[in-house]
Amino acid sequence: MDVAENILKPVEDRTLRAQITRQILDMVTSGNYFPGEKLTENALAEQLQVSRAPLREALRELVDRGVLVSQPYKGLRVRPVSGTDLKELYSLRTELEQFAFRLAWNKRSEDAVADLESRYDRLIAAQPTGDQARTISKELSFHSWVYELSGHSLLLSHWHRLTPLVQIYMVLHFRAHGSHGQFRHMTTEYLQLAKGEDLDLMLSHIAEHMQQGLLAVLKSLDRGD
Repeated sequence: MDVAENILKPVEDRTLRAQITRQILDMVTSGNYFPGEKLTENALAEQLQVSRAPLREALRELVDRGVLVSQPYKGLRVRPVSGTDLKELYSLRTELEQFAFRLAWNKRSEDAVADLESRYDRLIAAQPTGDQARTISKELSFHSWVYELSGHSLLLSHWHRLTPLVQIYMVLHFRAHGSHGQFRHMTTEYLQLAKGEDLDLMLSHIAEHMQQGLLAVLKSLDRGD
C-alpha cells in the first residue's frame, strides 16, 4: 500500500461554517431576507466578521439546499418563489406526509400522542403572540412529529432537507395573513384525526390542509402582497 495514502489531511473548521450557515438561514426563514433579495459576499463577510473561505462554503451549502440561488451575471439571491415552485413543494410535501402517516399509524402509543398534543399546545400558544419565527418553529415541530414517529430515517432526512423551503413558504403565509391562527380549525382537526382511528380520513385531511394553505399564498402572490 502506498504510504502517502495514510497521511492525515488538514481538518476544516466546519463549526464556523455551520454557524454562518445557520445565521444566514435564520435570516431567510425569519423573513429578514425576502425571496429574490440580492446578497453580496462583501456585505455578509463584514456583518458576520468572517473570512471569505468559510463564508463561501456556507453559501455553497445553502445553494445546494435550495435556499439561495447563484446565477452568472446576477449574483447571489434568496431563492425566488413562484406559483410553480409552491405547487411543486406542496405536492411533494403532501405525498411525504401521507407516506409518513401510513408508516406511523400503528406506532401511535400514548406517549407519542401526548407528545403531539404538547406540540399542538405550544403552536396554539405561539400564534397570538405575532412572533413569526416562534410560530413557524412551532408549526414545523408539530408537523415533524409524524416523520419522527415513522421510524424511516431516509424519509426524516428528506423532511429535514425540505424544511428550509417550507419555512420560506410559511414566511410568505405569515406576511399575507399574519398568524397562522386563521387556519387553527384545520390544525385542530389535524390533531384529532391524527389521534383517531380512520387513516383514510387523516390522509384526505392532509391533502385538504395543504391545498388550503397553498391557495391562500398563491392568492397573496397574485395580489403582490
